[in-house]
Amino acid sequence: MLEELLIREDVRNFIGELKNNDRYFAKELKSFADRKITISNELALYIFYESLYKYSLLFDEVYLFDEFMEQLDRLYKKIDNYEDIIVGINKLLCKLITFKLDIKDTKKSESKQIIVEYIYNKYIVNGYYVHGFNTSYTESIKENGFDPENYENYYDKFTKLNEIFAKYNVNNIIEKDFTKKDVTFTDDFLMGCYYSIYGPSFFSSFLANEEYFGKRSRQDGYLIDDYDVTIRYLKRFMSNNLFNENDKKYILDLVKDEWDLLHREDKKVSLLLVKRNEFKDKNIDINDYLNSDEDIYDIADRLLSSKKSRIMCTEVIPKENVYIVTLDAYYSEKNKKSVEDEHQEELELAKLEQDNKEFMDTYGSVSVLLIAGALLITLGVIITIFMIIRGI
Repeated sequence: MLEELLIREDVRNFIGELKNNDRYFAKELKSFADRKITISNELALYIFYESLYKYSLLFDEVYLFDEFMEQLDRLYKKIDNYEDIIVGINKLLCKLITFKLDIKDTKKSESKQIIVEYIYNKYIVNGYYVHGFNTSYTESIKENGFDPENYENYYDKFTKLNEIFAKYNVNNIIEKDFTKKDVTFTDDFLMGCYYSIYGPSFFSSFLANEEYFGKRSRQDGYLIDDYDVTIRYLKRFMSNNLFNENDKKYILDLVKDEWDLLHREDKKVSLLLVKRNEFKDKNIDINDYLNSDEDIYDIADRLLSSKKSRIMCTEVIPKENVYIVTLDAYYSEKNKKSVEDEHQEELELAKLEQDNKEFMDTYGSVSVLLIAGALLITLGVIITIFMIIRGI
């Protein structure tokens, strides 16, 4: 049903608004530090994607969707921080469920039980865990299913990259154990989107390592698929730290190979959804919600929020048990242009610095010689005068 919602005209129009309207870039981040979200411009869009995903699991029909979209639009315009928008969406979904189930009094214990069991069965028992992956792996997963041990990769070469950096007193520049064959799933659809566009995270984190490559070593270039923007800080670091030519070549060749591997297809948000029951003993206990004294809307918010952020998978999942979701327009054209403009400014600044350096290298040395010559002449004149005065 999610695919049906994504092609609706009202949904497409709303996505266009979220991508390009400044009002959605100015909202506050309240407590997303635990999710390691470091950027916000895509967050409004990904929250919307997540809301469609939740609706598609909770409802088998679309007759409530017009009301959902109308209320969702109000939430986005009225609330100024992303966290409260998510809470508002979860409570809106609960309200629509009470309407669908024709429940008038949500305070009755039997009403709360009906609603909790409805959400639990739809969203938990028959729900999914999510793995965000690079789009270039899509066809392989569709054909062969999901096999954590058979990801196409250059892990052995990245192990050597770590060894090269260690020669220059930089240890574990890539913080990943390449001997492990597990892959992380989550029940957080929103974070699945981020894992996808930055995946594999060891690579994007390496290229944006602020500790070594500088505060401006951000991941914007990775987002807009600009190779030159992405590696400029790495190249500068290696030059400043006197990496020898063979080491620089090995690193840059490897980075280019990995980049090409990950850009065989146009990047989109690509999500691998697998039924929760594929992961044994991972389900949520319904009694934690049935026995709660909270308001039903708060219970619903807890049920629909992330509870399993990191689930390690080492098992092969056959292709018939794999559901792939592809979402486009992951980064706004407005922000893409902003990054490109910033890159151009940096290139111009770097050129100016280089021109100044060349000027100083050429004319600075001449100036030093002129000054030295003038000093020698002056010294000669002073000595001559001194000798005349002394009668020498």
